[in-house]
Amino acid sequence: MDGLYDYILWLGEFDFTAVPLREVDAVILCLLTYCDFTPLFEHSDEALLRDCQGMIDAGEVHIQRIGKAEPFIQILEAAAKSRRFGELRMTGYVDIMLPKEPIQFSAVTYHSDADWSFIAYRGTDSSLAGWKEDFMISFKRTEAQALALQYAEDRINPERTWYLGGHSKGGNLALYATCMLPEDRRASIGRMFLLDGPGFCPEVIDPMVIGKINPLVTRIIPGFSIIGKLFDPRIEVTRIVQSSASGFLQHDPATWGIDHGKLALLPQTAPRSDIINAILGKWIGGMACEDREVFVNDIFDALNAGGAETIEALESQGLKAYEAISARLRDSSEITKRTFKDLSRQAIQAIKDALFHKAED
Repeated sequence: MDGLYDYILWLGEFDFTAVPLREVDAVILCLLTYCDFTPLFEHSDEALLRDCQGMIDAGEVHIQRIGKAEPFIQILEAAAKSRRFGELRMTGYVDIMLPKEPIQFSAVTYHSDADWSFIAYRGTDSSLAGWKEDFMISFKRTEAQALALQYAEDRINPERTWYLGGHSKGGNLALYATCMLPEDRRASIGRMFLLDGPGFCPEVIDPMVIGKINPLVTRIIPGFSIIGKLFDPRIEVTRIVQSSASGFLQHDPATWGIDHGKLALLPQTAPRSDIINAILGKWIGGMACEDREVFVNDIFDALNAGGAETIEALESQGLKAYEAISARLRDSSEITKRTFKDLSRQAIQAIKDALFHKAED
């Protein structure tokens, strides 16, 4: 099974006027948003993707996500050197991080000579602020969603065909922006790509709003999908893609498989991921919105107890972080303590149900 790197080597010499935008291209463009493009925009409002080669040669590529750097840098370098991606013009790079709010938002717009532009929203980075904002969609509309909508409104015009997309949280932002755009702006959208991103909490945003944009959306999830099944968005065009990774690591688009220039597809998601999704669905569905808010605040107050602001910082603190988190959770609200007990009980029941049904089959 080939990967994204192989795809770029195979099709890289053909620009988008020769071979139009494909689903795999959308995955690559969304994945590349995890690169910190700040150095390219220090002295200019635009840059070419090929300009990333300077950062690569200098060893100054900063990746705003959890995971191995090597596969990402390999894909970035292949894209930068290729005619297909390297000539894309990039504008509107935004990178906002406000830990206390919390707000984590980043986006960039790619422009092709084939008369289309692609707005790509970055997914969750390694910041605790970004992760907290992910959980916040279970009880409120987030500032990142508002920023995503404003970003699209400020840029989309009828002079070009527009694509929107994002991975994980970035996919949710693209979905939100597409749903909430005024009709005259939405009329210019050719396609929106939801890459293993969550849908909308029904108590916060009526999922029926997705119905009006459903024909515009392509949803792509790996065989083992967790994040992309949260508030399961019902999208008619849904692709289930193979991955070279196992379990939750399949969430990384850099592991997704390619077959003869197209996504390598599966007929269904993995049963183990379906069990986890059932647990999460029962857990979230059984909590009132206000209880979710208390729970999320308690959890992230605990994670921040040792002063860490990123996942990497938590890992480096080791036992110190564990002790600080445990101490803070012992003093957390009754809602949070009860929620942990309920989650454990529901997990056990979901596993029993899965085993029982398997025995029946």
